[in-house]
Amino acid sequence: MARRQDLSEFIDLYRALKRRMESVTARAYSTIGMGSTQARFLKHVGEHSRISQAELARVTDTDPALTGRVLHSLIRRDFVRRERSEEDRREYVLELGPAGRRAQDRIEQLRARLYERILGALDQRDVQDFERIVTKILTALADFSFAESASLRETVSGTCEKISNNA
Repeated sequence: MARRQDLSEFIDLYRALKRRMESVTARAYSTIGMGSTQARFLKHVGEHSRISQAELARVTDTDPALTGRVLHSLIRRDFVRRERSEEDRREYVLELGPAGRRAQDRIEQLRARLYERILGALDQRDVQDFERIVTKILTALADFSFAESASLRETVSGTCEKISNNA
């Protein structure tokens, strides 16, 4: 078991990594006039066409009011289209418009460059060790009723797999 000081340094290191990743992605997205939340929404709407606004807020763990504001900006820029659901006329569904698909392609190019940069610093064993460590932490936190731990574990596994496949 790790000492408290080691754990504190580990958590500080994780926070530094998180801040750096957020900073790097924010700078990258700003080159195409987009924020991180907008980019995340475009990615999700592109992968889950005809998703409702409420479902988008839930699966991205975003406040519903913030989701509405961000979607309004994406709709205003013609990145996302919002229309009535055919299944439930009370509900609206979202899908990417042509400008949104072009923006999503650009976002994927930016992410690919980031993955390449990370791959340049890590070898296959590093990726496997990282995935193993993160999975252990997520499993430990699952005991504290973090409902999203399973989806986070899948996200980490999928991201690590993408990085490994690009190696």
